[in-house]
Amino acid sequence: MGLRRNTSYEHQTRINEALYRIHADLSAELTIADLAKRACYSPYHFQRIFKQITGESVHDYIRRCRLEWAANLLIYNPDTVIVEIATECGFHSNASFNHAFKSFFGCSPSIWRKEGYAQRSRSLKALWSTSAVNPHRKFYEDTLRENERPLLPPVVIKRLASQSVAYIRHIGYDQGIGEVWERLLDWGADHGFDVDKQQMIALHHSNPDLIPFDQCRYVACLTLPKKSYPSDGVGVMEIPGGLHACCEAEGVFGDLLYLMRNLYMYWLPASDYQARSIPPHACYQDNHFINQSHRFHLEFRIPVAHKRR
Repeated sequence: MGLRRNTSYEHQTRINEALYRIHADLSAELTIADLAKRACYSPYHFQRIFKQITGESVHDYIRRCRLEWAANLLIYNPDTVIVEIATECGFHSNASFNHAFKSFFGCSPSIWRKEGYAQRSRSLKALWSTSAVNPHRKFYEDTLRENERPLLPPVVIKRLASQSVAYIRHIGYDQGIGEVWERLLDWGADHGFDVDKQQMIALHHSNPDLIPFDQCRYVACLTLPKKSYPSDGVGVMEIPGGLHACCEAEGVFGDLLYLMRNLYMYWLPASDYQARSIPPHACYQDNHFINQSHRFHLEFRIPVAHKRR
């Protein structure tokens, strides 16, 4: 399920504005007053509608997003000191970061780097591989042998321009994503866009080694040929530009998860780059969620920065 069905498209559209502000910069001071103003609500109604749509309070949503991304950066950027990661993810006290992290993940950030991440990943593998109906079963059963490095497609560093897109958020990495794409394409056609000429892009907010598939956050995006405004539950935002590590890939549902994991876990730590606090995205040439072949052809792009020396 994506956004909850008992809310109006108007509420979805307005809360999208606040969600975009949150995810645009997790290190920023994200106050209720400022977020409510962006969504054009009073602070009281903003908090009520936000929880109705997302299932979480504003505070819990921001805290979870910051901690999940910090947990990723601790692994993806192994040479970055913990206090820098804490600051990048919106924690301005090392003590408060350590307390929040341990409360959420059950171990300190330093232990997470040593063994906590691997233990959580193994626990998820054990949980999901026992599910006979789990469509990602193969992802968790086909684990790499210790010290075996995966073969990866060539990675090219590109400087990309920012892109204006219309978007719909979805919770769950599942076949229901296809319905989200159909709704987004219908929205584009209704607004006079030649949707066949627009680029389909997917933002991947969640790491499937860290977050169960039914909780992974996916954002379907369609580039805009002209200025447009959010409506009918469809948001409008800018995907940030800058340096990206890019590689082409083809496959079927689930295969992209292998590529994403291996790029972050193997290529990135060994490279001259580090992950930025921006989600990666897939730029589709063929979108397996809506085409008849059920195969994808895409360029996967990870926002990166040069490592500090």
